[in-house]
Amino acid sequence: MTLLQTPPQPNPAELSPNRIPGNESRKKLEGISPPKWRTPEFGFYGLVFLVIVPWMFYTAYDVSQSWSPSFPNFEPLLSPGWIPGRKVDNSDSQYASFRDNIPYLFVTMCLHPALRRTFAMLYPVSRMPSQGTYKLMANDSVSPSVPEHLETDSRLDQRITFDFAFGLFFVVVLHGVSAPKVLIILYLNYLLATKLKREYVNTATWMFNIGILFANELSQGYPYMKMVGIINNILPLAKSVDAGSISWGSYLDSHGGLMPRWEISFNVTVLRLISFNLDSSWARNNLGSSNAIEKKQLDPANLSERDRIDLPARIEDYCFRNYIAYTLYTPLYLAGPILTFNDYICQQRFTARSISRERTILYGIRCLLALLAMELMIHYIYVVAISKAQPAWEVYTPFQLSMLGYFNLHHIWLKLLLPWRFFRLWALIDGIDPPENVVRCIFVAIWHDIQLRLLVWGWLISLFVLPEAVAGFLFPKHKWQSRKEAYRVICGIGAVGNILMMMSANLVGFAVGLDGLKGLVQGIAGSYSGLVFLAAACGALFTGVQVMFELRQEELRKGINMKC
Repeated sequence: MTLLQTPPQPNPAELSPNRIPGNESRKKLEGISPPKWRTPEFGFYGLVFLVIVPWMFYTAYDVSQSWSPSFPNFEPLLSPGWIPGRKVDNSDSQYASFRDNIPYLFVTMCLHPALRRTFAMLYPVSRMPSQGTYKLMANDSVSPSVPEHLETDSRLDQRITFDFAFGLFFVVVLHGVSAPKVLIILYLNYLLATKLKREYVNTATWMFNIGILFANELSQGYPYMKMVGIINNILPLAKSVDAGSISWGSYLDSHGGLMPRWEISFNVTVLRLISFNLDSSWARNNLGSSNAIEKKQLDPANLSERDRIDLPARIEDYCFRNYIAYTLYTPLYLAGPILTFNDYICQQRFTARSISRERTILYGIRCLLALLAMELMIHYIYVVAISKAQPAWEVYTPFQLSMLGYFNLHHIWLKLLLPWRFFRLWALIDGIDPPENVVRCIFVAIWHDIQLRLLVWGWLISLFVLPEAVAGFLFPKHKWQSRKEAYRVICGIGAVGNILMMMSANLVGFAVGLDGLKGLVQGIAGSYSGLVFLAAACGALFTGVQVMFELRQEELRKGINMKC
């Protein structure tokens, strides 16, 4: 059956991937408790928040002021700030590299979509007649017929051509003469996906890309001077040629673009290499099966995020040009979020229905608020500089020590959140909707520099998951259905222990290191007053956990399930 009409637009409320669908919604709602906000218990929690939270901020502010005994030690790490009378703690090199380049990134974020629109005007999509035909699907949605597919193919070709050209230009500007190193690795990975037998592709992909991570780190990005030296040691060249060659290699290394250390950002690119190879392998393994979209009676213009990821692209889409355009896609090249190849190709054909001007503007406002929160914190609370100055921890009270660790964790989360959301905003402006990975105040690291403290962090995180798994086995939820309040308290106690362990692991990995953590722990637990404080801190964490539990319940009452 065909309809000579414009396809119906879905309800925007139904587009959110976090809304609980029909049957699942009913099951979830059955386990939801009545609101507790007006109970005496939560009234007490409210008083705790009113007293403790301002005290926490003031304590961290107090130890950052000029009257602090350790101020002369960390003052050299502070920089002039834009808030009158305040210096700024820009001593975290990872965040400083992002913060210092925000003006240039903002200009590029505005220029990139403008150039795409100019390109689209010069090379417009081949439009079909306005009265195109649509097929009525089994779920009452409509799917474009074959002529409309030709138009979406034209849109794909237009967008991919721009991404391919701009991506190559961008990587050359960023990495200068090191850009060929990136392209060689991309080409070798592509050969794995296309030349190896299918049964070997997945294993070879993981081995190759993990090996590349270590090789990039150990060789420090393969500087030309070192490579020339190695070649000269192998080949019987004259000494005069050796000196000239090494000088030539040093000259090339001095033209490394805006980001000479290309291997740092390439850690994220490796994830895209793996995604392309795996998506390509799965697509080729399912060549004999029928078209999944037609089989499931899905509308290709209105696929869910899960379908865009799971359903393979056409086999001809796994070509070298599309691969380069995807891996070097400018808005997501430096930091993510990670968009799978299948999802990328699908959104190049059809604009995701979740993209709208209002939603993008609201997301931009959220990014600005997060940036403002970070700026206020690093102008008034200098916890990073204090930690880097290797202070004498014994000069601080247990509460001050805990606040140094706590606000260090806040800094870690914000410095990871801001680049992630900035580049996701850039992609949204460009018409691509990447997954929102940072939705809770949790600490996630992806493919960082290969350092001992980060390896320790990884092992600690893995180890600290075990108590939660054991507790889930000893206290299964289904056995506590008749004692839900007792189960809520048990979960709260377990969550306090889990939070303390995760805070310790993240402080080791991203802030003070293992030795610094020992100093913090000794300062807090090394005295009777410190132990009393630790007990009070656990009580405060328990209060926060119960409020978070109730916030999750409130989301479920509204039909929202973030699944994290």
